[in-house]
Amino acid sequence: MLWEGLKLMGIGMATVMLFLLLMIACIGWVKHLTRNYTLLQQQALKSLRKSSTNSTQPLPISAVPVEVFAAAISKFESDNSITKT
Repeated sequence: MLWEGLKLMGIGMATVMLFLLLMIACIGWVKHLTRNYTLLQQQALKSLRKSSTNSTQPLPISAVPVEVFAAAISKFESDNSITKT
C-alpha cells in the first residue's frame, strides 16, 4: 500500500513538473515571437518621453468640490439622527 502511494506521488509530481516545464517553454516561445514588437514599443515610448515637455499637467478639477460632499454627509447624518430618536 505504501509502495502504491509513493508511485502515485512520483507520477503526480512528474506530471506537475512536465506541465511547468511546458509552461516555461511556451512563455519563452511567446517572448521570442514578440521580441520585435517589444523593441518597437520600447522605442516608441522612449521617443514619446523625449518629445514630451517636462511641464506638469494641471490636476483635473472635479465636477463637485469636496466641501459639497462634506455638507451632504453632515446633512444626511443630522437627518438620520433626528429620525432615529
